[in-house]
Amino acid sequence: RGLAGEDTPATTTTTTSNTNTAIAAEDGIKPPEQQPVAGSMGATLWSLLSSKLGGDVLMAGISLPSWLYEPLSILQRQAEMVEYGEVLTKASLSADPVERLAYTAGFAVSGYSATQRYKPNFNPLLGETFEYVDNRCNTRFFAEQVSHHPPISALHVTNEDNWVFFQNSSPTTKFLGNCLDLDTKGNSHVIFPKWGDHYSYTNPQCTRIHNIIFGTMWIEHFGTLSIKSMDGELSCTINFRKSGLFQGTQFKVEGFIEDRTGKKLVKLEGRWDEGLEGKWLEDTATVKKGETRTLWVIAKDTFLHDEYNFTQYTKSLNDFDSELKKIVLPTDSRRRLDRQYLEQNDTDIATYWKKIIEDKQRQDRKNRSKQWEPIWFKKDENSDMWTYNGGYWEQREEKLQLLREGKDVSKLLRPPQVIGLACDFTSYELTNDDVNTDQDNATDTATDTTTFTTTDSDHKDDTDTETELEGWSETKLNNQQEQQNDVIETLTEAVEVVV
Repeated sequence: RGLAGEDTPATTTTTTSNTNTAIAAEDGIKPPEQQPVAGSMGATLWSLLSSKLGGDVLMAGISLPSWLYEPLSILQRQAEMVEYGEVLTKASLSADPVERLAYTAGFAVSGYSATQRYKPNFNPLLGETFEYVDNRCNTRFFAEQVSHHPPISALHVTNEDNWVFFQNSSPTTKFLGNCLDLDTKGNSHVIFPKWGDHYSYTNPQCTRIHNIIFGTMWIEHFGTLSIKSMDGELSCTINFRKSGLFQGTQFKVEGFIEDRTGKKLVKLEGRWDEGLEGKWLEDTATVKKGETRTLWVIAKDTFLHDEYNFTQYTKSLNDFDSELKKIVLPTDSRRRLDRQYLEQNDTDIATYWKKIIEDKQRQDRKNRSKQWEPIWFKKDENSDMWTYNGGYWEQREEKLQLLREGKDVSKLLRPPQVIGLACDFTSYELTNDDVNTDQDNATDTATDTTTFTTTDSDHKDDTDTETELEGWSETKLNNQQEQQNDVIETLTEAVEVVV
């Protein structure tokens, strides 16, 4: 599709035969209720989330089986926001402040192009980190989970001396039956040091995932993305259109760049899954009235069409060669054993390690005598933002140089505050014999009648009364068919009313 391409109406699948439904309709009989296939993702989610209708599932303490996930942590997923960092580099090279803001708008919209996947990501542990170097454009990404309740991720990205991007994200969710609403509560900033520009923007108010129980899943973002220059000279408002009766409104975005008087300078139009264009309505420093700029366009053949529908960039977030293993922090997301085993398609062992890691985090909370203090970010009392302390990349360069010289690096990038905690993923590393033993244990854990409990490690002091959730493996799920169907039969009508 081009930017102006027509949409194909979304299809919906159900477990009810279309033929039977048609016959029932002709006879004036109410068609059979839609029900998720037993053992499917929809049936599993419904059995776990039905009691949370209208609530925030992130705060509910529910631990999902690993086979429902994709092998990324939320910190890695956030790195996808800068996949098109070269758009900001283009902005930094322009002498026209209006053009710089236009490209910044393109970058802000581009971050949504990777949201066309529906599987959840592993929740970061308190103190978990992730670093990534994009060698295509020398962009450096670093993130840390600075709070667990409420969940807050802080990230900081730089591209040489061209630009700085930093963000705090504290998501909340609302389960509405057959759909899930997500508000990322993102607070983002872009700085162009050469020009002294500083922009801040907030995300659209809602991301909605449709048909999570039955039907074909699809996602939409709706609300307003508002970008403001800190000096008040320029602003940009982009409206993410909400889908309605006509499929043509899906994915569309539109807006304007205005000066401090409200005069419209540039019209913005496009789709968050394809690209953004700007048409100049007035002459600016370097662009004439009537000219059009492509501010961002999604890369051709970007999706790999693999099991997870990753892009090549997303797949590279899991690259972990022998040199990286010697360099990165013990808290880096790539070291998570649950993530690693899921990447290897061993869901039983992934679920086993996921439970161990979550249990360890719960124990850490009980043992903690004072409030956790993040290592790489500090809270700005004026803005209430968690901002980067500095020092990580300098230590990393020093460590890399010492490794090449064959010298001791034991004191670099190994913060004593995290050693032995749940987020110290090197503390879980095992010998091959241990792995073989634990593989047997993992199979038992995943297939026997074993309970997995809620795992919010920093939840209120009601951890001892955690809700037991049975049967997390795919094998066990097949044995839960009768129980799931009973639950679905009782609550389907209530869900229809809510949806």
